[in-house]
Amino acid sequence: MHSHLVPQPRRIPRQPRGQRRVAQLLQAAAGVIAAVGYEAATMSAIAERAGAPIGSLYQFFPNKQSITHALRTEYGKDYAARLNALEAEAKGLSLEELSGRLISLSVNFVRSHPAFLPLLDAPLSTRSPESLRRMLRERLARCLAAVIPSAAPEESLRLATVTLQLIRGLNQLYAEAPVRQRREYVREYRVILCSWLTTRMEHRVEGDCQ
Repeated sequence: MHSHLVPQPRRIPRQPRGQRRVAQLLQAAAGVIAAVGYEAATMSAIAERAGAPIGSLYQFFPNKQSITHALRTEYGKDYAARLNALEAEAKGLSLEELSGRLISLSVNFVRSHPAFLPLLDAPLSTRSPESLRRMLRERLARCLAAVIPSAAPEESLRLATVTLQLIRGLNQLYAEAPVRQRREYVREYRVILCSWLTTRMEHRVEGDCQ
């Protein structure tokens, strides 16, 4: 994707007051998108929810794509922080435990960010920056390397890339599934992730996916 297609904020605040205003606008955007979905969300509704003049919103974000890009970037940073916390304890985990923690981490993230699933319908141009997505892969690779210390760095990164793709699949299914079925799908993905990682690493470690 060419960088000029990525929506950028109109003005990046440097002062605490402006940063607080942007945080309020992003929170309002998340609330509107969680309530009505990405397509139905409007800049007017976001400004109204934030209790801000529409001009104040446009001062920072020229359009819905721009504020959505900023929101998804904040979500990516939050997810990265959760992976960072997992990395700190990953060394003492088995593959089964790590798989369970990763699935639980992702499900808890979705539950604590109600706008996340509706944002799956947003245009690709609103995705978080490639640099942030690369950091997520690298942090997850370090988690895997802590459990599989004999894996080469490029192997850990490859496994992390596939793992994140599996989690994206879970997110999409979680979004589409009836609420009563979500727990079952989460359980299946936990088994899938553990089984796959154990099969890939069976010559290095023993795993149990019960």
